[in-house]
Amino acid sequence: MGGFEHMKIAIGKTVSDRIENILLFSLAFFAISIFFTKTGISVFGVISTLLLLIWRFLPGYKQAVFLPKPVLILSVLFILDLFVSAYMSENSRWAFSELRKYRHLLIGGLLFTAPLRNEYRKAIITVFFLSAAFDAGVGILQYFDIFPKGYDRPHGYATHPILYAADLAFVCSAATLMFVIPNKIFTTVKERLFLLIITLLTFAAIVLSQSRGVWIALIPACAITLFLHDRKKAFVVTSLLIVLFGLFFATNSVLKQRASSIVTSIYTENETGSTGNRLELWKGSLIIFRESPFGGTGYGDFEPDIKRLIREGEIKNLHSTVYAHNIFLQMLATRGIIGFTILTTLFAAILKWGWNEIRTSGSIGGSIIILSTLLTIIGGLTENNIEIHRFLAAYCFTLGVLGPLRSTSSEGVHSTYRVFIA
Repeated sequence: MGGFEHMKIAIGKTVSDRIENILLFSLAFFAISIFFTKTGISVFGVISTLLLLIWRFLPGYKQAVFLPKPVLILSVLFILDLFVSAYMSENSRWAFSELRKYRHLLIGGLLFTAPLRNEYRKAIITVFFLSAAFDAGVGILQYFDIFPKGYDRPHGYATHPILYAADLAFVCSAATLMFVIPNKIFTTVKERLFLLIITLLTFAAIVLSQSRGVWIALIPACAITLFLHDRKKAFVVTSLLIVLFGLFFATNSVLKQRASSIVTSIYTENETGSTGNRLELWKGSLIIFRESPFGGTGYGDFEPDIKRLIREGEIKNLHSTVYAHNIFLQMLATRGIIGFTILTTLFAAILKWGWNEIRTSGSIGGSIIILSTLLTIIGGLTENNIEIHRFLAAYCFTLGVLGPLRSTSSEGVHSTYRVFIA
């Protein structure tokens, strides 16, 4: 019996090595697809998820890293509530088709717990950062009208400037943290220079995209996260970010006007402007919530209900009615107090998870978990980001691939634990 078990483990180890090699390429293409193609996200996301699941259930697998139970339970409740809400929806066929994008939650969890070799995880992170840098370069060239663009603002290969900047913000902020906080992945002078170049290039692209919500999210997310590690570093980095923003605004009248509109648009724009449109949508969201406070109107029913309110004269006529431009108001309107409570509790559990990683092991990965989540929450105050396929993929991938990283003062990287019992 002992010999048979030993043979099973030996076969499992051989299969595991092959799966890990294929997974390296699948995840690398998934990382590239986040910035370039929605189809690639779907294809390589499914392939990577299947490989991770097969790997997880091979004989001899020994999981060394676990997701916190509150995060796991609340993620399951989040998905179940989505299914119930889609079933309640008057547009249930469309709603159920949209639920496919939430599989990214699975790939994020599996990737976090996967015992990838250090060099493989480093390679995937490098591809992720380089893809963001390339997309940032395209956006910068679009700003100077060297590359064509579909909007009046740079958007890289994304479908919209806001989504473009939001995805770049994950890489920009993570690279900043990894440059400031020593880690066991990028250690040499050349590697740290690489992080600095990635930071500056993606930061410039974010500023030139003129995406005000991402601007607002970037500084407090970085400041709060760094404050948990080192107050002095938090002050220095926050000051540098403010100075860099100031230099861009001082030397460019378009950017300066865009920055000032963060405040002035609140009282100068009507419903035809982007801020005025959002304010009217927020009013409509609260009306919908008041009508269906417990379970919401149903996932997929937001736009029909907003158009009904426009016809009834409850809110003004709007040019954009697809969603609420606020993840919390969108949740209240479509999934009621139940969905709102699950979402806010899930975010709280993820933030606590990141803090526990920092507190117990000095984990830079824990900092990136907090940082990415703060970017999502603050950015979600003006954009319904978590319901966008590409953004959700970027967020979950960032948690999964960067969350296990360790700082140099801790014992190592999660992925140093091997998958098979000797």
